[in-house]
Amino acid sequence: MVPLERPPTSQDFYTLARHNYLTDQALEYALRRIGTVPDATAWQQFIDKTLLFLSTALILSGIIFFFAYNWADMSYPIKFAVLQCSIVIMALFASLRGLKHLSGQSALLAASVLVGALLAVFGQTYQTGADAFSLFLGWAFLILPWVILSRFLPMWLLFCFLINLSLILYWEQVINYFFWNPPIALFLLLFSLNFIVMLVWEFAYRRGVAWVQGEWFGVILFCAVLITIIIPSLYAIAEGRDWQEHPLFVVALLLYILTTALILWYYRFQRRDLLFLTLSLFGIVIVMTTFIGRLLPWDVFSWLFLALVIIGQATIATKWMQKISGESY
Repeated sequence: MVPLERPPTSQDFYTLARHNYLTDQALEYALRRIGTVPDATAWQQFIDKTLLFLSTALILSGIIFFFAYNWADMSYPIKFAVLQCSIVIMALFASLRGLKHLSGQSALLAASVLVGALLAVFGQTYQTGADAFSLFLGWAFLILPWVILSRFLPMWLLFCFLINLSLILYWEQVINYFFWNPPIALFLLLFSLNFIVMLVWEFAYRRGVAWVQGEWFGVILFCAVLITIIIPSLYAIAEGRDWQEHPLFVVALLLYILTTALILWYYRFQRRDLLFLTLSLFGIVIVMTTFIGRLLPWDVFSWLFLALVIIGQATIATKWMQKISGESY
C-alpha cells in the first residue's frame, strides 16, 4: 500500500512529534481524531458496552447458579423448560432488536452460551455416556449458524474456543487416553487450526472488513498460535535425546522457526504491529533460554549465566523495538 493512501496510525504522529513536526497540542488533537486518545463520546460508548457485557454475564451466571442451587429440587420438565424458554427469549430479542445493534448481538451470544447449558443438563438428566468432547463439538456446530449470522467477534471467539477444547478432549479421551507419549501431534494440530483462523482474520482485517476490526481478537489468536507452537518446541529441546523416537520434535522446531521468521517479517515490513513483534520476541527469549539451559550443566554458575543470557536478550530486543518504533513507514 502507498504510504499516503493508508490510514494514519498513532505511531506516525508520535514519529512526527519526535522530529518536532507536531506540537504537543497538535499531537493530542491528532490522537483524539483517530481515536487513540478517547474523548467524552468514546468514554460513554466504552461504559455502555462494558455495562451491557456485564449485565449479559450476570444474567447468564444467574441462570447457571439457579440450576446449581435448585438442581435436586427441580423436576426434569422444569429444568428443560427454564433453559429452553431462556434461549427462545434471548434469540427472539436478538431477532427483534437486530444484529446490527450490540444489544442484539449480546443477546445472541447469551443464547449460544445457554445452548451449552442445555446440552449439559440433557447429559446429566439422561446419562448418555457420551464423551465430553462430543458435548463441546455438538455445542459448536449447533451455534454455528448464529455465529455466521451474528458477525460478532465474541461469538467467533466462543466458537474457536469450543473447537479447540473439543480437539483437546478428543485427543485425551480417544486417541491418547493415558498420555503415554508427549502430545506433540496435538499441539501441532492446534497450531495449524489457530494459524488458519489467524490468516483468515488477518486477511479480513487488511481488507477493511468492518466487523473484524477489533484487534483484541487478533491478539488472542496470535497468543494461541504462539503458545501451541512454543510448547512442542520446548518439548523438543528438553527431550532432544529422543528425536529419533519422536520425529515430530524436528517438525515442531522447524515450524516454530519458520513461523517466527514469517511473523517478524510480516509485522515488521507488511503491517507493522509493535505488540505482535513484542510477543514474538518474548517467545524467542523463552525458546533460546531453554535451548541454552539444555546445553549447560546444572550448577550455580549455569544459573548465573542464564540470568545474563536473559538480560542480554531482553536488551537486544528492547533496542530493536525502540529502533522500529522510531521509524516511519
